[in-house]
Amino acid sequence: MIYVKRSTSGEITAIDFSPEPGFEQSNLFDPEVSAFLQSSAENSQLIKDVLDRVDMEMGRVLEDLIDVLVDKGVMNFTDLPEPVQNKLLFKKTIRNSLHKDYSIPEEIPI
Repeated sequence: MIYVKRSTSGEITAIDFSPEPGFEQSNLFDPEVSAFLQSSAENSQLIKDVLDRVDMEMGRVLEDLIDVLVDKGVMNFTDLPEPVQNKLLFKKTIRNSLHKDYSIPEEIPI
């Protein structure tokens, strides 16, 4: 799901992936979104920023997917290469310490 911000004349001026004030829900298949991405003066930087943001969010999706697969017994955590295990454990440790230290609700992705 994506969100777009529009000018007073109704043209898209910005794109985001979370519902921010002044943004409305849209989708990637909306012709206006495609036109905005293609006609933006900062087209290549905008596309790079969008892809970077999606890549970061996909990292968290993959972490959650691994947790589900391990919890359901579909795979063992030790099936993953050791460097991957170390990265996942490191991120989980940091995330858990932030939750504890700052009382961040668990439903907010870090």
